[in-house]
Amino acid sequence: MKRYVLLFSAIAFLLNSCLPECEEYTEGILPLTPLNMEEFNSEYDDYNATAPSLGAFIPFCFSTNRNSEGENFDIIYMPMSVHWDKATGDINILNDYDSWIGYQEQFTVLNDALNMANTDSSELGPNLILNSSYYYGDYDFLIMYASDKGGDFQICFTYNYNSPLFNEPKEISYLNSEYDDLYPTFNSNYSHIYFCSARDNDVFNIYSTPLLKNPDRLVEEFNDTSRRDITLNDILSSDYNDKCPFIMGRVMVFTSDRPGGEGGFDLYYSIYEDNTWGEPVNFGPYINSPDDEYRPVLVNDGVDFYRDMMIFSSDRQGGSGGFDLYYVGVEF
Repeated sequence: MKRYVLLFSAIAFLLNSCLPECEEYTEGILPLTPLNMEEFNSEYDDYNATAPSLGAFIPFCFSTNRNSEGENFDIIYMPMSVHWDKATGDINILNDYDSWIGYQEQFTVLNDALNMANTDSSELGPNLILNSSYYYGDYDFLIMYASDKGGDFQICFTYNYNSPLFNEPKEISYLNSEYDDLYPTFNSNYSHIYFCSARDNDVFNIYSTPLLKNPDRLVEEFNDTSRRDITLNDILSSDYNDKCPFIMGRVMVFTSDRPGGEGGFDLYYSIYEDNTWGEPVNFGPYINSPDDEYRPVLVNDGVDFYRDMMIFSSDRQGGSGGFDLYYVGVEF
């Protein structure tokens, strides 16, 4: 009898000691404080990302001045895959296709679009739109961005709908002014386009205008040269610089140097409820730093079921140099 007691005790000990090591996480856990995206950063400035999600694979485009050794900004494409450790749940962001290698041929055509968009001046704030028929096997893209090749930043676009080649970039004329206009983004049902502009006393505010066409007719919408009513959003905007709006679902994130932050430009969010945007909320010291935080975007990567990924740039201490790209988990 004593031998059986010893045997069962030994089995119980082995099982209990194995549990922490053998447990598998079925989802990743995004960090609550920002982590550096080391594989994407350089000693120069890397920011202004766009990251439409296909689950754990993300066709990641961002602006960098590495190609000119710190002079003008170009938009580049780097594939991103989201990995997590099934023993700990920790998430890693890597520059590879991993098990999504089948996407490589379809998405490397983005380099053709960016080669057409980039100039000897600066291109900032890309927003990559996948064609609405993408999930049925149609790999068409539309990319919006801003270029200052004419002196001021103007919002432009290029696309390859129904064509193997990308079209020559054009301005979206009704969004642009004689001042800097950048960072176009859509609300959840594509009824409005938002952007930031310095058209009011050289201070950046957040503006919007209704879209007249269906979401699958964006090219026709952007080719329209008629004038539109452009509205300043006085809830989101302040007397200071409010820039880089990005919308996912009912949440807008943006950056501002308004008072009350951690220092420099801070990241804020606003929730759309009852047909209006709520008062902006500072993300606080766990995300913002005494330095500058810039161009946030939200990503639903499908890896962490409770938090969305937010990617942004910062020139905080400890980076690779200049502005670096960071990621963090957020919930609203």
